[in-house]
Amino acid sequence: MVNKIFPWHDTLWSRTLQMTTQDRLPHALLLCGPQGMGKSAFAQRLTDYLLCQSPDEQGNICGQCKSCLLLKANNHPDLKTIIPTNTSKTITVDQIRALIQFCNLTANYNRYQIVIITPAESMNRNAANSLLKLLEEPPSNTLILLISHRPMALMATIRSRCQRLDFSRPELTTLKNWLHTQLSPDVPIDLLLNLSNQAPLAALSLVETEGLKKRQTLFNDLSQLVNGKIDPIRVVENWQALEATQLLSWLISWTMDLIRFASTQQTVYILNQEQVEHLQRWGKQLSLSHLYQLLDLQQEALRFVMNSSTIRLQGLLELIALTWIAHRR
Repeated sequence: MVNKIFPWHDTLWSRTLQMTTQDRLPHALLLCGPQGMGKSAFAQRLTDYLLCQSPDEQGNICGQCKSCLLLKANNHPDLKTIIPTNTSKTITVDQIRALIQFCNLTANYNRYQIVIITPAESMNRNAANSLLKLLEEPPSNTLILLISHRPMALMATIRSRCQRLDFSRPELTTLKNWLHTQLSPDVPIDLLLNLSNQAPLAALSLVETEGLKKRQTLFNDLSQLVNGKIDPIRVVENWQALEATQLLSWLISWTMDLIRFASTQQTVYILNQEQVEHLQRWGKQLSLSHLYQLLDLQQEALRFVMNSSTIRLQGLLELIALTWIAHRR
């Protein structure tokens, strides 16, 4: 069994391994940072190490013991993973209640019982309150791993009862060096990292899913829309072929660049530098109040998309497209 090991995890891994060997591992860890930092891979690596019956001093598993074989088969009785239900985007109170029953059992292999909750911010209010009771009185030899892309969306009382592992500040040189080993030399790594919030796995995914090409197509559509060369309804038909969260994130990024330029008249603050000429021109055409209105609308749409599985996206996108061409100077 091979664990996914990423170089930007080295410092956090060494710290966590030291806590374990010194018997200082807390009952709950909050793994937080942007999506695409490999938090789930880190949680799995730690789980494999803690459940392996013969790990070495560097944290490597044996891969041959009964626990390792069960982990490889995704059938270890001392590991429980909680994810949102298929019918919604939330983790429910019933799932957390079942988790509490699991934690009250005795470990089958006399080591840890491990729970992974991902993404933790998808717990509804009742589920979060139920988990809080478990965090306040955790059973011995139980480790709860909460993985969160948006830790501030969690209840403050939950955050306060977890030790935080922050994946959001890796060494940039390390990320670039790793991406250079994964990608061809002509790929714009700096641009990829800027687009992915400095998250290397998200940057890599942009290439593997042709994200840069889709983003450029979206920008071309937006350019035609702003310049009155395409109908808003037609543009929305094109937009619906894209993944909604990514679409809205790109629109928000360009809108924020426009706000930066409109506020300062300085192009140095524009993050999407490869489109600086277009953004500079639009920043002179669109009023600042209109841009803030547009930003609020797109951010609200993104929140709806992330928190609801039943939202009618077409109407929202049509409203956004119409707002892009409204209230010009």
